[in-house]
Amino acid sequence: MTIRSILVAFSGDAEGSGAVRLALQMARKYDARVTGVVPHGPTYMERQYSRFMNADVLQIVRSRADAAVDALRAAFEARVAAEGPGIAADFLDLKSRSGFTLAHCARTFDIVLMGRRAAEPGREHFGERPEEVALNCGRPVILVPSGYRAERINDHALVAWDGKRAAARALGDAMQILETKTRVTVLSVGDAPAEDGPCGGVLELMARHGITAEQVVRKAGRGGVAATILAACRETGAGLLVMGAYEHSRFVEEMFGGVTRDILDDADLPVLMSH
Repeated sequence: MTIRSILVAFSGDAEGSGAVRLALQMARKYDARVTGVVPHGPTYMERQYSRFMNADVLQIVRSRADAAVDALRAAFEARVAAEGPGIAADFLDLKSRSGFTLAHCARTFDIVLMGRRAAEPGREHFGERPEEVALNCGRPVILVPSGYRAERINDHALVAWDGKRAAARALGDAMQILETKTRVTVLSVGDAPAEDGPCGGVLELMARHGITAEQVVRKAGRGGVAATILAACRETGAGLLVMGAYEHSRFVEEMFGGVTRDILDDADLPVLMSH
């Protein structure tokens, strides 16, 4: 099995989107189709004041949002034409008024690429939180930093491995990508997961897929597990981090912090997450 259908969601400027850049690179590498999507809901003005607006004013507010989507579509198509000649691509305007979310849409694609949710004033209604999509779509999600400018895909991936359910899910979802890498590092922070049982270990599984991987074990540094993982990515030159999302409950991580939350906040490389 290989990647044939890529969904790339962006909420800001498609012209400078790191997610669009990586999606086009992956489409060329895997001979896949790229679908650009702009998920959005009612604007702040519409949510707060629609009951005070007559039909004409409400139509003006909505038409401005539609014009913003049209501009994003044009930027996406221009980006594809400039960087991806020969790549099959299309575009979706996903209005959440219908109740059909990005997570629903993602379920019929092989993989989803996203940037961070738009936060600038006036654009809060564009985009969905990557962690929400990862938790609900049932597909792997790659979070791409806005500063992603690599000329080509980095062929070294680092897998954060603790032997738990979420990590196993991420490993399985990433296998089709890991099979194309020239170097794979499996990183465990703390004690290495026990893999002497009758079922074999993660390196054995990778070997059966033709992947030669090295296993590294590190103690958590002063910044905690997330900082140790990101430091290892920088030191080894990894271009992709593979990890399970929210092994603990999302509520606990939102309230008290956790590895997923810290990675989402601080990662400076693409991160493939699964839950």
